[in-house]
Amino acid sequence: MTKFLSDSDKEFIWTNSGNTMSMMTEYEVIPTPKNYHLWYTYSANSDLNLTKVIDSLVEKKMSFNEELNEKLYEKFFAAEKELKTIVETGATFQKELAKIITVLKDAGNDTSEHTKALMDHMDKLSDFKGSDELKDIIRLVISDTDKIKEQSEKLEEKLEESTIKIEGLQTNLNNARLESRTDALTNIGNRKFFEEKISEYMNNFEKIGHDLCLILCDIDYFKKFNDNFGHQIGDQVLKVVAHVIKKELGFMGSAARYGGEEFAILLPKAKLADGIKLAENIRSIISQRVIRNKTTGANFGRITMSFGVASIHRGLKAEDLIQRADSALYLSKSSGRNMVQSELELDQIVSGQNSISA
Repeated sequence: MTKFLSDSDKEFIWTNSGNTMSMMTEYEVIPTPKNYHLWYTYSANSDLNLTKVIDSLVEKKMSFNEELNEKLYEKFFAAEKELKTIVETGATFQKELAKIITVLKDAGNDTSEHTKALMDHMDKLSDFKGSDELKDIIRLVISDTDKIKEQSEKLEEKLEESTIKIEGLQTNLNNARLESRTDALTNIGNRKFFEEKISEYMNNFEKIGHDLCLILCDIDYFKKFNDNFGHQIGDQVLKVVAHVIKKELGFMGSAARYGGEEFAILLPKAKLADGIKLAENIRSIISQRVIRNKTTGANFGRITMSFGVASIHRGLKAEDLIQRADSALYLSKSSGRNMVQSELELDQIVSGQNSISA
């Protein structure tokens, strides 16, 4: 039976929709489906954690740009689909397990009956009186054996059917997990994926001593590019950059869209020199690429990227490593962009400052 909205529900939705659009206009938020979902939830005050975070950002007079909205959406809603799949998978698995238990119980009962019949036939074999009686016993044994075989085949068929369904559930779970950790536009990892990977690699460093190198890179003047040519061309640029990073990285590590036009590359078991070399390769390839409109062939010119590279050291935490790479990236930008800078340059600057003050 279809359940219709009450008048009060309709009034709440209309009021909240109006409030949502008013707030998005006030804070200059582009009304994409994701942003509308985010701000409607905030307007309805249906997620207290989200409300608390946005209230704090409003108080700090933060600009709700694309990057910030994307981060908020990923933090509060990216896991929704995965969670829904997990719940649905759990319910379906429970049903399949119940089926298996029922099949096994039925098979056990049927097999017990046929086994008992076979035991009776064996007793008769010990004192049969003639060939006719022996033939009858053999015929009955064959019949009951066939029934056991038939029952076993049915059991195998039902168990195989349930196994296929359960394997399908596992695939769905894996796909949901992968999707929740993949950036929809560029098809590489998202911020959540990055956070999981850096945690994994940091554990390997702390327990085994494996090296770890982090590259943070940013498309130069991307906002200006977006303003001049539009978001569709900007999206094309992001896809091109992600493709080059993925191709050059290969199986050496993990890449993610860190936010907006910024990307992160994690290189486990790699020295700082390895990270600098990879960053320079990517920078060189990107700087030579001409961005064209796939439909019209129009030339939008070239893009460049700036890079910051850092490696892990004893005593550093994940946030320290990120901060060092980010500082190196900032140095690249402030030094003219389209270049690779690393913690080596940062240390030289600090060393120089110390020499002056001494």
